[in-house]
Amino acid sequence: MAAPSFPARRVGLAALGVSAVLMACGGPGDLHVALVGPWIGAPAVSSTGVLAEEHNAQDVRFAQETILHHRQTLIMTGMAGTHTSNPRVRALAERIGRAEEAEIAQLTAWLRNWGEPAPGLGPCMTGPPGGGDDERGPCNRGPEDMGPGMHRGPHMMGWTDLETLDEASGTDFDRIFLDMMVWHHTDAIGLAVAERRDGLSPRATALAASIITRQKAELVQMRSMFTRL
Repeated sequence: MAAPSFPARRVGLAALGVSAVLMACGGPGDLHVALVGPWIGAPAVSSTGVLAEEHNAQDVRFAQETILHHRQTLIMTGMAGTHTSNPRVRALAERIGRAEEAEIAQLTAWLRNWGEPAPGLGPCMTGPPGGGDDERGPCNRGPEDMGPGMHRGPHMMGWTDLETLDEASGTDFDRIFLDMMVWHHTDAIGLAVAERRDGLSPRATALAASIITRQKAELVQMRSMFTRL
């Protein structure tokens, strides 16, 4: 089922119960650590004796869905460069964008090495509303809207959500951006938890663990920023 439009999902951050699942989160330094984890470099043998290049269907699913999810994050964080005057919101968006660009590159390389397809660019992934090809049509129109052969999962914002964000500015943009990014991060953590549980590749499961740590820390930061707007 496609994600509901933003107005239907709009809730206050305090109602999300985020703090209840964010104990023992790291600080801002976790972002740098997330970019230099054990998944980078030559294949290694884990403590269980599983070669790093071995993978299963869950690893492939995690890589493909996380790439799509991160690409949508980049659309949202890219808007912050022109839609907000809040330096803290802009700096947060830039940090999230840099981290997720690096993760997209790593996940894409793994899929290539595994002989698996990486997601293409469909009309949902070509940029914010009003940009790119005017004939691309609305998002959520079918299984091809995330790119050739890639079905739309439950972990994405709807096209109307992105339109709502793109139409906002100033403090209104900041509130909508932080609220949407909390939803987005919560979904991304769900993808990573599934990978930790069912994945085979040690490098992919290590990346999933890092995503969980980084994004939980960012959730704490976003909740604090939201209450100060």
